[in-house]
Amino acid sequence: MENSVTDEPKGIADFYDLLAPDYDAMTGFEKRFVKERPFFRLLVERHKIKAALDAGCGSGFHALLLAELGVRVTAVDASEQMVRLTRNHAKQRGAGIETFVGTFEGLGGLVNKRFDAVFVMGNSLPHLVKVENLKLALANFFDLLQAGGVLFCQTLNYDRILAGHDRIQNEKEVGEKTFVRYYEYDEGGILFNILTRSKSGDEVKEKSQRVRLRPILHVEFSQQLEEAGFVDVKKFGGVSMDVFNAEISKDLVVLARKPM
Repeated sequence: MENSVTDEPKGIADFYDLLAPDYDAMTGFEKRFVKERPFFRLLVERHKIKAALDAGCGSGFHALLLAELGVRVTAVDASEQMVRLTRNHAKQRGAGIETFVGTFEGLGGLVNKRFDAVFVMGNSLPHLVKVENLKLALANFFDLLQAGGVLFCQTLNYDRILAGHDRIQNEKEVGEKTFVRYYEYDEGGILFNILTRSKSGDEVKEKSQRVRLRPILHVEFSQQLEEAGFVDVKKFGGVSMDVFNAEISKDLVVLARKPM
């Protein structure tokens, strides 16, 4: 067995640049459209979303989903390789998506328009390992919204994860590859690891990489949103908008509004 292990946590951009070739397979890119489309259609219709920002777009799944629902989408990610994937997917599907490489903290100087909605999906916010960076990101989202616009964020439910000290987040086998997503805990918070095991005949290769996360508990999230100026903060247990339960929900999904 050949091993390649990264001991030091990587920065966000480097972590996702390295992950990009396997990202769609690991996340089940194509299968998610049928599953999530009804929920996002409801959001678009209920909140009259015509223009949206997908912040932390990854390989472009939610940007494409929104574009196919008739929304004008701008997509931003810190990883150049992820933005390249988004552009390729948009071209293949005939979607007109504007893309940028940039961080949440730098959005103010990067995007010069206002949106009906900002989407922050895929557990992106816990990558902000300093509370001041989270504050700046939320302030930027607030500024980029039209009056009355909505912020829709999805993170994992860290109230449940920390209470149980979960180790394995997910294990998925796709073809000849197995992806194991798991946590390590230290005084700095959580180290998020992805182990990729590849088989070729009798040969097995493993590579591992990690990035630091700062867990955001649901009470802190509400407080930070309110400090940033958001109102009508609502919490759900997933994109299906089921009731949030801090003890058992897999996800924490937050919907908040910029005042008129």
